[in-house]
Amino acid sequence: MRKEGGGMCGACGERGAFDWARPWISGAAARRAVAAAAVGAVDRPGVRVAVGSGGWLVTGPTGATTACAGLVALVTAVRRWAPGAEPAFPDRARPSGPLSVPEEEDRRRSVVLRVAPGGARRADAALEAPGTLAVVDSGATARAVVAALASPRWSPRRYLEGVEGVADAWARPAPALWPPPAGPDPCALAADTLVRLEWIRQSGRLDGDALVVRGPLGPTAGYDVEIRDGHVVRARTCRASHERARGES
Repeated sequence: MRKEGGGMCGACGERGAFDWARPWISGAAARRAVAAAAVGAVDRPGVRVAVGSGGWLVTGPTGATTACAGLVALVTAVRRWAPGAEPAFPDRARPSGPLSVPEEEDRRRSVVLRVAPGGARRADAALEAPGTLAVVDSGATARAVVAALASPRWSPRRYLEGVEGVADAWARPAPALWPPPAGPDPCALAADTLVRLEWIRQSGRLDGDALVVRGPLGPTAGYDVEIRDGHVVRARTCRASHERARGES
């Protein structure tokens, strides 16, 4: 499905070889946790996910197999066996496990998207401008910028910090959702949280809306994921203390 502004809608799943969660699934333990989370989310007998050196191999109830290199492709593969269904809620007594903490610093630049007279009429032109402000001429161009920020070209280079001058629901400020404070170690829920988030994104429920999800990866690092209009516009590691960052949100 193609959306206004030339981007792809959230329900379309994989966008080429790029994967927004790649820094957090680089280790074997993280891939095992994601595999367990994916099997738990589909909750259908006969669906198996095997962990490989660079991803996963999904086997469906019919015996058909799909090789997946990233989280987006993995969720796409398991969702086919539960079309239209909500992902099963994770078993909080048995969380799937933590994700990897990236060793390298995130060097991408933030950008604030603003709609104002005289702004750029193309998404690439707005994002190629120097500085941290991308000014566009209309809401339609702003939506195209959002789609571009989720693309293989721009996501490794820039991430969305905020939106100004647009009243639509997808552009509104979105309070961050955190794992519940009670229960198991929230780090162990990271794989379940991100698999469920990507599942909901692919379902199309977040098209035209905004959502921010944050949680811990470890004692001094956390994930920060923002989805706008069905696109992941920010997926970065916060290096500050999880509890301190939570108090500032």
